[in-house]
Amino acid sequence: GQYDPMVPDSECLKVVIEILDSLNIGKYVIKVNHRRLLDGMFEACGVSADKFRSTCSTIDKLDKSTWEEVRTEMIQEKGVTPEAADRIGEYVRLNGGIELTDKLLQEEKLSKSKAAVEGLEGIKLLLRYCELLGLKDKIVFDLSLARGL
Repeated sequence: GQYDPMVPDSECLKVVIEILDSLNIGKYVIKVNHRRLLDGMFEACGVSADKFRSTCSTIDKLDKSTWEEVRTEMIQEKGVTPEAADRIGEYVRLNGGIELTDKLLQEEKLSKSKAAVEGLEGIKLLLRYCELLGLKDKIVFDLSLARGL
């Protein structure tokens, strides 16, 4: 059927939050990101397209490893330049809400990447829908999230 982009995504998040709330698991947040943004971020940082997926799998380790460990793996095992790894590091430490998407859409390097702009606009739309559905306090936009994207 016809639907606006990100409506099904926000509705899925609403259902997940309703289930988690019913389980009384305590305070939690759900992290969201966008595959196109990751691709655009890697492009803007100087990572070659053939290294996007392997770099992504390394970024995914940030929830279990330190930035230095992830940076070392990107450089030594994935072939990312130290400069590109450092630029990626500046981004993957960021998380927030709609205000972060606005800030990143104005950022010089990301704003020149079609993929990054598409991803940021998608995340911004998702966060707006989540806000309308009353989910704002349970959703966080996290640039380090790479699993499953």
